[in-house]
Amino acid sequence: MITRFHGIDRHKKYSTVSVLDRDGRETRFLRSCQMEAYLDELGPEDAVVMEASCGSFYWADRVEATGATCYILDPMRFRIITDSWNKTDRQDARNMAKALWVFLVTGEFGIPTVSKPSETIRTLRRLFASYNLLNRQIRMLKNTIQAMLTEDGVTVSSNDRSRLFKGKESVAEILADRRLSEVIVDALQIQVDLLRTITESKEQLGRRIVEASAPLDEQIRLLITIPGITPLTASAFLADVGDVHRFPSLRRMNAYLGLVPRCHDSGGKSRPGHITRESRKLSRTILTQSIYQTIKGTPGWERYYEDLKARRGSGRARIAMIRRLCGIMRRMLLQGEQFHWLKEKLYRRKLVEYQKTLEEHKKERDAA
Repeated sequence: MITRFHGIDRHKKYSTVSVLDRDGRETRFLRSCQMEAYLDELGPEDAVVMEASCGSFYWADRVEATGATCYILDPMRFRIITDSWNKTDRQDARNMAKALWVFLVTGEFGIPTVSKPSETIRTLRRLFASYNLLNRQIRMLKNTIQAMLTEDGVTVSSNDRSRLFKGKESVAEILADRRLSEVIVDALQIQVDLLRTITESKEQLGRRIVEASAPLDEQIRLLITIPGITPLTASAFLADVGDVHRFPSLRRMNAYLGLVPRCHDSGGKSRPGHITRESRKLSRTILTQSIYQTIKGTPGWERYYEDLKARRGSGRARIAMIRRLCGIMRRMLLQGEQFHWLKEKLYRRKLVEYQKTLEEHKKERDAA
């Protein structure tokens, strides 16, 4: 039986801890506690609650390894903290410990917690964070290069732009017939070299992401039966969703992914707004880049999209199609079924590339 209830307000260098007994009395308070040392005191009779922040899942694993029970609190939904006018480390720790005691002993109300994903999902999320950072850097560099050329009145064809961004030729060779000063050419070369390096790193990281998603192999093989969905895209969706069974409805999952619009209902009138940004946005970002291939490769989707685009605009139509696609992906994962309009030739090609990536990873791992 749990006899001690710990509220931990964790920070980078120290933590503030409040401990309550079974009667709800504070028996211990630590202002500057080191987590490593504190873990040695925990056991099966302890229950711990801490706020969701960077490193929370790691420390939750460490707490649970001692036999204690650990809850990760959602601070955005825990009104006692968000609405508190006296927000200090001491007060937060005591509020969390008290809420945990009420939840486990009296059962008067629950505490809003976040789901703790598996180690594979957490690894994928960290890798995708780096992947998105590289994407942003690539966009910034391309815009900078384009701006530098435009300022000197240089118009670059699509072929020359491809040579600049993806080729191996120097800037001086590609733009030999343009009137550019030596200083500008040198500055452009620095930007182009950096762009090519980051692009290569992004491609390498993309392969590592696919390799890291090997434990999700069965689900990935299902999802890539959809046109436009690659192993990388499937990994992004699975990294965002985690366990699809934890969502009781499609709307709950879409709300979690930020695909459901806000709704303002007053006086009998309902006014839908923009989609919420307070959500996981990886799937929405990745699927935006591949949704057009899915639309063109699925019977009936292109006409539906064009009709919706004419009525609601391209942005809302695109989100609507992504929402529909996520619903199909959810149903495929729950039922273990392939895409209804599967294209065998396209699927086999994606499967061969996917298997090749996994085999290369296996060879590298065996060699190491």
